[in-house]
Amino acid sequence: MSNNKKVFSILIVLSVLLLSAVSLGCTTPVKQYTIATGGVAGTYYPIGSGIAQSANNASTGYNMSVESTGASVMNCRLLSNKSVDFATIQNDVAYAAVNGQRDFATSGNLTMIKGVTCLYPETIQIITLNSSGIKNVSDLKGKRVVMGDRGSGSWFNALEILKAYNLTEEDVQPSSVKLAQAAEMMKNDQVDAAFWTGGAPTAAISELATTNDIYIVPVSGAERDALMASSPFYAAQTLPAGTYRSVNHDTETVTIMAMLVVNQDIPEEDVYSLLKAMYDSSSPISNYPHAVAKQITKANALKGMSIELHPGAKKYFDEQNILP
Repeated sequence: MSNNKKVFSILIVLSVLLLSAVSLGCTTPVKQYTIATGGVAGTYYPIGSGIAQSANNASTGYNMSVESTGASVMNCRLLSNKSVDFATIQNDVAYAAVNGQRDFATSGNLTMIKGVTCLYPETIQIITLNSSGIKNVSDLKGKRVVMGDRGSGSWFNALEILKAYNLTEEDVQPSSVKLAQAAEMMKNDQVDAAFWTGGAPTAAISELATTNDIYIVPVSGAERDALMASSPFYAAQTLPAGTYRSVNHDTETVTIMAMLVVNQDIPEEDVYSLLKAMYDSSSPISNYPHAVAKQITKANALKGMSIELHPGAKKYFDEQNILP
């Protein structure tokens, strides 16, 4: 066979292989990212789903899936070992992780965690039943109290609030279960109260309130002032009457901020495109069908940012003239 015929034959074979690959759908795989959230009965999971939906409906160049986890502290560890790419966490937990404090004192500074945007206020909600007789934090002494997953953001918030009222973990009978389980245990008189840090209204609490008269224990007065003085991440908040059935009065409490964070190795353009999808696309996060989603606004995106921004986030907010 002549050289020309050999070349022609090779070209035909390559063409057939290329056409076969196209017919079999062999294309460049779409990049996949995962966002770690929290339990399905809380607020992180549905809000994370809304963020993923915004990304997937826009031309970001990647698909995003949602993972239910043990929330803030676990999410920091998942980000640090690249088990996930993005995560929702509390701003106080983010600060502790990056600076090697609290539960991160032995794991070193997780400086690979970078900020993307602040999301919404997370209300500290101490839930009990009206029939329990618990009316203030001091009444929790000796009671069976769910403090959230041990090591979670809710757990640390519970410890700090107890401390403001001169109580410790040893002064209560602490339990570490998820919120949905805590609500069921409260119905069955297995626990007396539960701490929960999350956007209000929270689905599991609303469900509990449909069949039980609940009471939200206030955090107020001098104790609240001391708590806010000891930690800059707490802010005063009033939970409006009617947030839950049977709670017909305003309740004074405190709040921290929920944040979206990312591993530093995620490309700048992907973080930038996520923010464009969340705030500027035809399917913004504020349109997601969850009450808390309406609170997620571009104007408040850097209020409460407690760690260094990812370069993609900095680029986006610089373009928007939004400053911390």
